[in-house]
Amino acid sequence: MIEPTASRTGDDGRRGGPYTRAMTSERGGAATGADTAGQDLAGLGERVTGLFIDWIACLIFTYLLGWLGLWSPEAFGVNLLTPGLFIVYYTCCMTIGTQSAGMAIMRIACVSADTGGRIGFPRALVRAVLLSLVLPALTALADPYHRGLHDRAAGSVMLKAK
Repeated sequence: MIEPTASRTGDDGRRGGPYTRAMTSERGGAATGADTAGQDLAGLGERVTGLFIDWIACLIFTYLLGWLGLWSPEAFGVNLLTPGLFIVYYTCCMTIGTQSAGMAIMRIACVSADTGGRIGFPRALVRAVLLSLVLPALTALADPYHRGLHDRAAGSVMLKAK
């Protein structure tokens, strides 16, 4: 597993200091690159590319199941398996660790803004469901820190990983 580039303890020795400090302008975070605490936030291009890789992998798996006759990819005229598979896959990845396959390829990680660790099952599920709806993810375009509604609802932040 690739670890985030920043340390997981703050200046005062408590967990999460740099992660939380990096997220708000009143705390001195930088919109791109490293902030005042040395935190490297993942760029929007890296995030979108990682998401695209994960979505395409789920789409390929969906059509493979259809080709094998195990699932009809067009139930009710809509491909419902791909978003469902994405939600399960992404939730598992974020519950077990801090990266999905797409994130690992792009060398980024999703961590808790409060603790700097894994976000856990409930927040991973919320993040995955909102991310699969696409619209909450588009709000990241207007945010200076590239945090969409899915990040804010889950209390997560995307970091560059080493």
